[in-house]
Amino acid sequence: MTRQASNSRPSASWERRRQVVAHYERQLKQHGATARGMDWKDAASQRLRFEMLTEGLDLAGSSVHDVGAGAGHFYDYLLEGAIDVRYCGSDLSGEMIEAARRRHPDATFEHRDVLDESNAAKYDFVFCSGLFNVKLDCPEPAWQSFVESALLRMYEMCTVAISFNLMSDRVDYRAEGLYYSDPDAMAEFCRSHLSPDVTLRHDYPLYEYTIHVRR
Repeated sequence: MTRQASNSRPSASWERRRQVVAHYERQLKQHGATARGMDWKDAASQRLRFEMLTEGLDLAGSSVHDVGAGAGHFYDYLLEGAIDVRYCGSDLSGEMIEAARRRHPDATFEHRDVLDESNAAKYDFVFCSGLFNVKLDCPEPAWQSFVESALLRMYEMCTVAISFNLMSDRVDYRAEGLYYSDPDAMAEFCRSHLSPDVTLRHDYPLYEYTIHVRR
């Protein structure tokens, strides 16, 4: 049974989140609808993240929602793998959504906030890659509250599982403005507030981890 966290709303202010959106839109303007334009180092690391997000999940014939979809690169990955899904992506950035629609006019991309509970749509799988990494000057407790609220909402949206990644705090260098979290603590949050069926992957060559939470 799902237990609600004490803070079901994000503590990070709307203005702080808009600043993060502006950060990503600057990357898009500078680098275009590429991996670097999504603020990733390169396309290879972006693809590895997608592999980790989908590993062990039977997506064939399922409905999929991509939270923080950016320009739709996760949809590219699904198409390249000939994975037949009913795809929908959403992003808080209108410019990202416009770029995604230009790249994939056949797919559904929505300009909306994942925390908006007025949309009651359900999907088999809900994915999120990289959305939680950049906090800029947002205080860490407030950003952590936003992350936890987003995960609660993602779980409400799914009927099978959610999958997401975060930067690990098991690092010897930290860049200013990024959010690093304890993988064990995050896995325990998911077990306590979402489902006991949690898989943690922290064994691939990036300074981050991926979590699957199944219903």
